Amino acid sequence: MEAAIKKFTTKLRVYWSDCDAAGIVYYGNFFRYFEIAEEELYLAQGRSRPEVYYALQVGFPRVEAHCRYYKPARLGDVLETTLWIAHRSSRSMKFHFELRREGETDLVAEGNYAIVCINRQFKPVPFPEELLQLLGDYLPPITHRKAREAVKSE
Repeated sequence: MEAAIKKFTTKLRVYWSDCDAAGIVYYGNFFRYFEIAEEELYLAQGRSRPEVYYALQVGFPRVEAHCRYYKPARLGDVLETTLWIAHRSSRSMKFHFELRREGETDLVAEGNYAIVCINRQFKPVPFPEELLQLLGDYLPPITHRKAREAVKSE
């Protein structure tokens, strides 16, 4: 039996600047919420994402992004954002996200994005061992290129 993938949950509040004139979160801001959740994961592990970026001389550009919206998020809502790394190879990862209003079970939105690890010359490179250790428990086993469909870019 395969081990369950560890998930990380953080909370964020919907502010005035997140919303359109009707007080509903502008759809593009959900991707910002995904980024905030990822940043909080790094911080919970003891290092900020920029700190990792500069110390290890690597970057993590997004090469694919998707979001599905179920319910509007509104001004003042507190959103619980859960993320997990669903797939990874030696050079790519696919993060999944679920957003719910605090205390509710119904999804407000869900999405994902794929990242690749690059060096300063923008060439794909394997994830540094220090990063893999940092994310430790959140990493699923490596999926090899032939067996994987979800993350296509390496």
